[in-house]
Amino acid sequence: MRLAALALVAAVTSCRGQPDGTERPVPAASAPSGPSAGAASATSTAPPVGAASATSAAPPVGASSATSAAGAAGSASAALLGSAEECRLRKGPLPLAVQGPALLWPVDGAARSDFRVIFNREGAAKAVLPAFPQLASQPAPPRPAPSGGPARSAGPAQDAAPERASWPACAVADRFTFCMDPAGSVHRAALSGEGDAAIARGRRGSSIAAAALPGGRTLLAFLGDRKTTEGIVTQAFATLDDLPAIPLSEEGSGATYVTLTPWKDGALAVYIDARTALTPVHARVVRLGEGGRLVLGPDAVIFVGGGGETRMTCAVAAGAGGPAFALVPTTHDVSGFGMAAIRLEDPPKDDTPAVWSMYPNGVTPAPIAATYGVDPVRVARVRPRSRDAGSRRVLELGRLAPDGAFQPACVAAESASFSHVALDVDRDGALWLAYTSAEGTFVEQRGGARRP
Repeated sequence: MRLAALALVAAVTSCRGQPDGTERPVPAASAPSGPSAGAASATSTAPPVGAASATSAAPPVGASSATSAAGAAGSASAALLGSAEECRLRKGPLPLAVQGPALLWPVDGAARSDFRVIFNREGAAKAVLPAFPQLASQPAPPRPAPSGGPARSAGPAQDAAPERASWPACAVADRFTFCMDPAGSVHRAALSGEGDAAIARGRRGSSIAAAALPGGRTLLAFLGDRKTTEGIVTQAFATLDDLPAIPLSEEGSGATYVTLTPWKDGALAVYIDARTALTPVHARVVRLGEGGRLVLGPDAVIFVGGGGETRMTCAVAAGAGGPAFALVPTTHDVSGFGMAAIRLEDPPKDDTPAVWSMYPNGVTPAPIAATYGVDPVRVARVRPRSRDAGSRRVLELGRLAPDGAFQPACVAAESASFSHVALDVDRDGALWLAYTSAEGTFVEQRGGARRP
């Protein structure tokens, strides 16, 4: 019955207004679009990660929820006014000596002036403190690789083979880090690195997420295999502290990606069940109940996208007091691909209308990241540069309007491929961006208030 309902939802979704697929022009960044040799410098391994409290210009081409023309025009104008300063390169891009999925975490959670880059070292968190040089005004061109392949920026990653980080990226909640080792065990340790313990066993290399709950409790979400009458099915699970895991996804629903975000007095879990024909996106609220036990809210199929594959991801975006959105890069119909912004209600509701922002073409993987709990909401997403088959990928920065419309600002980097992106904001409103491309893993800072 549930599969039939999902198919019906997909059919209804496909009958809504279709976007035209036209690419909107994106204002050019004020700095070079790719990693530059002039910005390269050595990186240093940081001291213990340190205690820190968790905190977390065009309208879209077609939308399944109606927005007024005047509102869209006003949002686009505001985005254009702020894009020049927001895209101004302040530091970097700095190539790092470690390559792979990264997590940005503030050195001091209260000050939020600098960020460490945290990598997963086979189940243990390794923190790197970027050592930015003076920003070069005329960066030197990258040197070609000896093999004649794609150019690589000079720096540590050029002169020596970079250290490889493990998949997936680590997660942080309250005073703990959570990292998966190559065998699939998820390790929890203090931010200082002490007290390592394996608290869950998941599907190796799959996504994990963590969130802080009231009373110093922590929640871990991960994917694991379970034997059912239909065979081995990958599902989403949740673990409170070091208690036994409980199913997060409903019976009969699989999961290929899961994420958690703070949600009022609990956490919001969003998970994707990518399938060949359709891709349901689920959401449910998780709270502490009587006796300190987990209470799962209703499981809602908030959105059904087109057929997907296991690398499909999403990001949850929200301002300081505005609505939250799940941002899902997915197919819209047989000829369209874009970012669907699905509003998250409390509790989440089935079949929520999505606001679409179309890409020039499909892309996989399609990494995406967004800020949470700060205004304005910023988004970093990977899309093709053009409609051409084999087009290079660009890392695009922009804002998310209160109605879910994406407002593009600039292109931060370009590469043959991107596999991961992380995004955060410091106390001055500057963007900190970490991304892994075909050339390596880089970190940079853009926009924000100018310091004397």
